[in-house]
Amino acid sequence: MKRGKYLKSLFVLLGMVISLFTSCATDDAIPISGEPDFSFGEPSVKKDYMLFTRSGSSSNGFITGFDEFPEGDLDIPSLPGTIAYPAISGGVTFRNYVVNQQKLFGGPGYQRITLNEAKIPVDGSIIETLGGGSAVAFLNESKGYYIDYNTLNIQIFNPTTFTRIGEIDMSQAFSIATNASNQYVDFYIRENRLFACLYTGFSFPPFIYQSDVGSIVAVIDTDTDTFVKNIFKEDTKYPGQPFLRFNNNIVDEEGNIYLVTQGGLAFDSDNPTSAKIIKILAETDEFDPDYEFIPQMQISESTATTIINTGFIYVGNGIAYTNVLMEEPSAPNDLVNFPLMRWVKLNLNEQTAELVQGLPRNVGLTSGMAYNYTDKVQLNVYNPDEGISAIYETDPATNTAEIIFNAVAGGIIYGFYEIEETEQ
Repeated sequence: MKRGKYLKSLFVLLGMVISLFTSCATDDAIPISGEPDFSFGEPSVKKDYMLFTRSGSSSNGFITGFDEFPEGDLDIPSLPGTIAYPAISGGVTFRNYVVNQQKLFGGPGYQRITLNEAKIPVDGSIIETLGGGSAVAFLNESKGYYIDYNTLNIQIFNPTTFTRIGEIDMSQAFSIATNASNQYVDFYIRENRLFACLYTGFSFPPFIYQSDVGSIVAVIDTDTDTFVKNIFKEDTKYPGQPFLRFNNNIVDEEGNIYLVTQGGLAFDSDNPTSAKIIKILAETDEFDPDYEFIPQMQISESTATTIINTGFIYVGNGIAYTNVLMEEPSAPNDLVNFPLMRWVKLNLNEQTAELVQGLPRNVGLTSGMAYNYTDKVQLNVYNPDEGISAIYETDPATNTAEIIFNAVAGGIIYGFYEIEETEQ
């Protein structure tokens, strides 16, 4: 395939994958809301679960509530705890709710979802945005952060009341003015630091990263909510997971942060850049200049020349998980249509990787989500060839996995969340 046709196909692919990034930016400001009376009470030790599924060709989907960890074959539309919504995006959790990263009935914003006593999903409070967004991060019960594509300034909200309370001035932060788009797309918090990953390049869609300085991360002091500095990692492309919606741990016991870079999604044959795992040091809030781990290069079974990572979770003692590309796509659309990736177990200290046994290949750009519930690791697998949209489970002490549940009807798994049980 000629390069021009290849990139044209890639634009179609990435338009499908990141349809949630489409913005309707204006120059108006979102007003700061008042704070309604709301309280979490004491943290609950009892857990509930929420499962998000959605169509492979649209954002239509379902949210299903469970009072126990689900198992077996799940016919999602027929379950008593299922509600259909036209705009499922998946999101992040805090205490007893999940944040859908758009309004459940369509439009830019963030919407809170809880479960009632019967474990039926309840659509709740909305934080309005003008340009849409893709990330929420929680510092504590009184402060969190979110992205509004309308502005580079980072928005502040109260997680208890779910209302906007201010913003962080990012006018001194680095961006590339000649690029069509500059937007923060991923957030990570460590102690009193917020790390904001900058996407810079083509306008959405497609997702084509353009930067002569490599990956760009802004560092913010959460005590004062002020911009501190930018840090850069050369020879990498975008340190984040823009297609996936989850709040996985990426910080090790010493406070080092591990970020997965985009790598070869642009299929830039003139200047290929491999996907890598890079590290921000705990002591300095700077990138480790000597740490660049390419897991796919450790997997002899992979025949792919393009290097891609999707999904990442750190679970302790140097062990983490990610997806790597096993077979070179013949066309860019293959990345969202065919299971070309496999989950691998990583030793970040020794920089080794091995395939997790018992898992089929998966469509990594769609299903690269992983979780760490009940002292195990849950890996999302979407394999349309085998009729699988499932959660597999592995023990970090071993390297084998087994299927826990499979969504046999109702779409593709787009998020699986453990939340605190709400006392009624």
